[in-house]
Amino acid sequence: MATGEHAFGRPARRPPPPPPPSPSAGPAAVERDSGLPAGRPEPEAAAPGLRRLRAGGRRWSFALLAAAALVGGCFAVRNELDRTADLLLRTGVHSDGTVLTVWHKSRAGTFIEVGYVFAGARKRVWIDKTSHRQYAVGDHVLVATDPARPARVRTADEPNEDRATGSVGIWMLIAGVVLFPVAVFRRIRWARRLAAARRTGWYPAEVTIAPHRRLTAADHGPPDLRISYHDGTTINARGAHAYGVAELADRPRREVWVAGTGENLAVLFPAGVKGKRPYLVPAKAVTDR
Repeated sequence: MATGEHAFGRPARRPPPPPPPSPSAGPAAVERDSGLPAGRPEPEAAAPGLRRLRAGGRRWSFALLAAAALVGGCFAVRNELDRTADLLLRTGVHSDGTVLTVWHKSRAGTFIEVGYVFAGARKRVWIDKTSHRQYAVGDHVLVATDPARPARVRTADEPNEDRATGSVGIWMLIAGVVLFPVAVFRRIRWARRLAAARRTGWYPAEVTIAPHRRLTAADHGPPDLRISYHDGTTINARGAHAYGVAELADRPRREVWVAGTGENLAVLFPAGVKGKRPYLVPAKAVTDR
């Protein structure tokens, strides 16, 4: 019987490890993001650029807090109205009332006119119907009157709350619900721009704003930007908004710093263009060539 290596075959030989890179070969090549120019970013633009990006993100963080406050305020108003109505039913002066009129109004809802006696005098009051109870003329209802404010009246089934205060709560809810998703989306976009700027750095470039149309103060459409890096790389981009860009439309080839790529571009104008601080325009690339 064959024994040893003749029986099981020779062991496989592992390839030798690659030799270490020679110091004279220079640094290894780093893979670059698509759309970035050749060369190194400018470190002097990093601090003001990142500061402006963080400020933009904070604004939408505050908008998130405002949306949450609006929604919370709506529930606070609703809770206060319910608490006041329940307190009136428990502590108000009770009397027997009779439904005198049932008035159906399409947009405003349904109202019932109730006659009752308070402090020895007969009174009539319109009650805002919000319950599911169906009323007919002659129905008997329990009326609760606030002795401190006799104009404040409710029935056992109808809180008869202040419509103006209730409308304020509804508008607060609508505003909060509309603002919240917008603020979340904007906050995410600014966070992505900040992350992209930290990754790529800021490159010097020249930008021409809206070369095919004239921007005015009343023009709120997003402007088109033509960004030309110093190595010849050109990007067609579109600003996220037109605020503060109209005054730059007649000044082509402005010196700027640009960070990020794709949908996460940030164009930083130097101080003095629109005030004493550097001005940042968020943008996204339309075509890269």
